[in-house]
Amino acid sequence: MKPKADIFQPEFSRLIAIEGITPDKVREEKIEATEAECAELAERFDVSEILGLKAKIKIHRVAGGEAIRVEGSFEADIIQECVVSLREVPAHISGTFETFLSEERPEHKAEIELLIDDDESAPELIHNGQIDLGEIVSQYLALEIDPYPRAPGVSLAAQMAENGVELKPSPFQALEKLKKEEK
Repeated sequence: MKPKADIFQPEFSRLIAIEGITPDKVREEKIEATEAECAELAERFDVSEILGLKAKIKIHRVAGGEAIRVEGSFEADIIQECVVSLREVPAHISGTFETFLSEERPEHKAEIELLIDDDESAPELIHNGQIDLGEIVSQYLALEIDPYPRAPGVSLAAQMAENGVELKPSPFQALEKLKKEEK
C-alpha cells in the first residue's frame, strides 16, 4: 500500500464558490488574515513575523469564456532579519495582482501532449467549483518579499570591519592599479 502524499493545506484560505460569478457583475471581496494565519505564513515565507495581511479583490467571469478574472490589491506589514546585521527590519509591502482561472476539465484525449509553458497568462485551475482567494493573495505576497533585506545604513564591508575581519583586496583593484600605471 502506498503512503498518502501530503496534501498542501494553505495557511491563509478563503474559499469562494464560482457558481454565481457572471460576466455582467463584479463580485468584490475583502479578506484579512488572522494572527494565527499570519504566524503560519511567516513560517512558510521564512520571515520573522507578519503583523497583518489584508486584501481587496474583484472577481468576474470573462465574457464569452469559461475563465474567471481575479484582480486586487494587498497590504502587509512584516518583520525580517537583516542579512548582514541580523537586526529586525520592518517593512510595509503593498502590491496589485491580476490572474485568470479556468474550470477543471476531465481529460478525454487518447494521447497526451506535454507543453512546457511559462506564459504568465496561462490560466490556473479552479478546483471543485471554488477559488481560494487567500492562497492567491499569499502567493503574490511571497513575490513581493525582499529576499535580502538590509537594515538602514548597514553594509557587509562595514560589518566585517566592525568585527575585526580584514577585507582582502579585490583582484579588480589590482587590475585597476595596473591600468593606471600604464597611463
